[in-house]
Amino acid sequence: MTRVLVLSNMYPPHHLGGYELSCRDVMVRLEARGHEVTVLTTTTRRPGVADPAGGHEARARRQLSWWWDDHRLTSPPPVRRVAAERANQRILTHTLDEVRPDVVSVWNMGAMSLGLVTEVARRGIPLVFAVCDDWLVYGPRLDAFSRMFGDRPRLGRLVERVVGVPARRPQEAWPGAYCFVSDATRRTAEARSGWTFPCSTVVHSGIERTEFAPAATREPWAWRLLYVGRVEPRKGIATLLRAMTLLPDVATLDVVGPVDPTWRPELERLLDELALRHRVRFAEVARQEIGARYAAADALVFPSEWEEPFGLVPVEAMACGTPVVATGTGGSAEFLVDGGNCLRFTPADAPSLAAAVTRLAGDAALRDRLVAGGLATAAELDTDRLADVFEAWHVAAAEGFRHGPPPHRPPPGGEGLGLPGGEQPHP
Repeated sequence: MTRVLVLSNMYPPHHLGGYELSCRDVMVRLEARGHEVTVLTTTTRRPGVADPAGGHEARARRQLSWWWDDHRLTSPPPVRRVAAERANQRILTHTLDEVRPDVVSVWNMGAMSLGLVTEVARRGIPLVFAVCDDWLVYGPRLDAFSRMFGDRPRLGRLVERVVGVPARRPQEAWPGAYCFVSDATRRTAEARSGWTFPCSTVVHSGIERTEFAPAATREPWAWRLLYVGRVEPRKGIATLLRAMTLLPDVATLDVVGPVDPTWRPELERLLDELALRHRVRFAEVARQEIGARYAAADALVFPSEWEEPFGLVPVEAMACGTPVVATGTGGSAEFLVDGGNCLRFTPADAPSLAAAVTRLAGDAALRDRLVAGGLATAAELDTDRLADVFEAWHVAAAEGFRHGPPPHRPPPGGEGLGLPGGEQPHP
């Protein structure tokens, strides 16, 4: 049995994206395998989402403050930043003393106090990082406490002595094992963080297969398009809406996911400008209902325009037997194979998107081929495999890597789908 303490900025049911769900899925499995898991996260609650009454999620310690409030970064006066940092450190100290973890599992520290990780490292507790986006790059900019001393190291050292909490970003990466969700994410961290990661590997994310299954029979093509995920500019929603005007008038689009409130006015303006109110529907649904949405759609559109760390939504759609049309940016290119399990189109190019959907609509054999390829990909990228890999890394870290890092086990058959077949950990 290994005692695991999880540090992350959000934890289900109060979450925004799929990576928080992946963290929860892995930790539930570790508990079921006899490990002791404690989650320490922020006080954030999503409006309209109730705290769980029991079970794993109810035991999460939602106690930490962070520099974020309803999609808005916060920068309070320096005195309040110091007070918040000291309060977070007291909470961490109490938790570490009570739980006595064998390993600390760090998932996402974006907009959180990075000094929390520094304190864990100072105590010599083994660390495993599940790096599911670029927070190693942007995290220091969003930490309103430590960034006050970014270019003033002497002041930082003075504050550390007076206040008694870590105040400076480490010059080198925290010691520990770094499990990057994609090789693209690892390359970005190496190029832009200023750090190197001597012990790192790539662990592609996975989905909860029990929640995503194909429909017993598929309806004839009827131009029913689906988008799932956060609704914000970098996700390519504007491009998708403009592409809708290039498709037949019978084409409809269901958008399932939370809308960034800061972008909503622009979204409303765009819908009116393009006269799409009658063809586009917006909804937020519970996780257990999303599978039915995928299965009912003719195609899932994944129009992301940023360097996507990985992208769980296309994998979920593939598991439901739904053809995928996608850009393949960033880490998603490591499993999105044009003509094999999806059709790729040029990011931010509405005609390219419309052409891909039109091609899919007119070729039933192509749809069948993409569905078969997608089902094979989804079978490889599941949460059971993800939990196996993370369990091995956490146990090995807790034991001080006495037997070396866990052997890398890429998804079976990955080479044929464009997945890394020879990737090895950097010990």
